Amino acid sequence: MANLLGNSIFTGAISGLNTNYLLLLDGKKSLTLDNILNPENDTVKYSVNQTFRTYMLNNFNNIDLDGDGKISTDDLSNYASRLKTQGMTYNELAQLCVAGQGNMSSLLDTVLSNFNEIDTNHDGRVTQGEINAYRINEEIKDVKDKFPKINPTQMSMFVESSVANDTETSSDKSNKVFG
Repeated sequence: MANLLGNSIFTGAISGLNTNYLLLLDGKKSLTLDNILNPENDTVKYSVNQTFRTYMLNNFNNIDLDGDGKISTDDLSNYASRLKTQGMTYNELAQLCVAGQGNMSSLLDTVLSNFNEIDTNHDGRVTQGEINAYRINEEIKDVKDKFPKINPTQMSMFVESSVANDTETSSDKSNKVFG
């Protein structure tokens, strides 16, 4: 279950990027800054999620990996792969995931609130693996809190006393303890 949730954050963010890219593309082969700023079609203009649009504008040069001034489908695909493998910064998570979070708000809140703890290698990015490991560790902590370790020194030992014959006295019965 933890694995699915970590993947869901990244899947939602990348899906949102792809969907809004395709809307802005509107039949063209690639996107320029002008295409993002001034979509030709009003339907496209109002259909695009503004958070994703702003993200593409602010990160245009990072997404345009070949530096040709256009975001091609390959550029976006390579950028999305890089996000999945290298992880996302706090700001990327906040921008991309908040816009496409759907029912992931609780997990996203947890990740953003505990970002520095989740980022175990302290590279300023969290990966799916780090999120999943954090969730598993939190589940382990919860189980340990609910079921504390029993200290054997606090236990009593119960022993059944043996009786030499089949007839037991009331005193013998009271000495017999079952555990």
